Amino acid sequence: MILRCYHLLLLLSLLLLQAQLIVSQSSSEDNDDHIPDKPAPYIPRPVDYEGDFKILHDELNEPLNGVDREYYVAIDEIIWDYTQYSSDIPNNTATHFWTTTSSTQVGNKYYKAVYREYTDNTYTTLKSRPQWQGLLGPILRAEVGDTLRVHLWNKASHDFSMHPHGVFYEFEMEGAVYKDATENSFVKAGDNYTYVWQVAPRAGPGPKDGDSLVWGYHSHVHESDIFNGLFGAILVYRRGFLNETTIAKDVVTALFAINENHSHYLSNTVHRLAHHVDLDLIKNNPKAMREFRLSNIKRSINGMIMAEPTDLILKQDTTTQWHVLGWGSFNDIQMISWQQAQVSMFDSPVSQIRLLPASFRTLQVTPDTPGTFQFGFVNGEPGIEGMIMYYHVEE
Repeated sequence: MILRCYHLLLLLSLLLLQAQLIVSQSSSEDNDDHIPDKPAPYIPRPVDYEGDFKILHDELNEPLNGVDREYYVAIDEIIWDYTQYSSDIPNNTATHFWTTTSSTQVGNKYYKAVYREYTDNTYTTLKSRPQWQGLLGPILRAEVGDTLRVHLWNKASHDFSMHPHGVFYEFEMEGAVYKDATENSFVKAGDNYTYVWQVAPRAGPGPKDGDSLVWGYHSHVHESDIFNGLFGAILVYRRGFLNETTIAKDVVTALFAINENHSHYLSNTVHRLAHHVDLDLIKNNPKAMREFRLSNIKRSINGMIMAEPTDLILKQDTTTQWHVLGWGSFNDIQMISWQQAQVSMFDSPVSQIRLLPASFRTLQVTPDTPGTFQFGFVNGEPGIEGMIMYYHVEE
């Protein structure tokens, strides 16, 4: 009897609630015309959707008519020194915490997997690269209309891949692992694979981008692959503008916090390079664990902390195409600036730019004073922790 009364009361409550909703909706519709600030759609529908994107539709059916540009890239395992191009870091600075060694801090040397370019298919001779490139993988260059052929040899002990941004690729050339992906989505340890990517006009610079535009690439097998050290850049030039003169005016930098806590190689690093680290202390002491994990987050530029590469030299009153790439996580919202330089983006002057993860920007940087100056997160905590690079300006 009690249960039957309960069901009856519940049914009456539901009927009453439904009646209230009907009355409320009717009242709202009646008063719609009297609302002075009734919101309009945020963005109106395109009148002619196909017409708005006609250029993008048409280019899919046009031949590229460019050249094939071949690169021989290997994934090598190396020991990386975050401070190899750094000036002396004083003990009393905040940066010192991320580079010193102690019972809870690895220091500045870690095992990494990196993309490295070789001169030919024998993979015996590394191609020369500037100091300022640091940990950044090979800079893959092409003009609009070209085809990139990247011959990858995975010499590492883990499965990795190369996944590009900006260029066109077929499904088996995507280099990304997700549900229903094929076996070509990654390159097994010890195996080879050739990626073929087309550089369509949409990948190239627009009217206000200068002579070239930057995109990024990275391994896409596991979310930690970028922290392993596997990231690089693609530069796309206007037709006829890829030459030694334009290359000499390019600088490419990736800015983000490399979180070694997520690297596949952290265990190797601790057991082979950091015998001073007290693992028992770290496991049993929460404060020691926090120090250990915090010290493994390296805010850096091209994998370098407070770097002063000797070959990062700009000319006074001469414009450089400076390409920046953002990677990392939700912590990597960077405010980037240059000291003593006129900087523009999209043909407009800027004092600083905001860089988010997986975002790429090309800027024109014109130094106005000879000397040595800072680039990076110049004003803020990431800069104090090491996200600074020095560049030299000559008359």
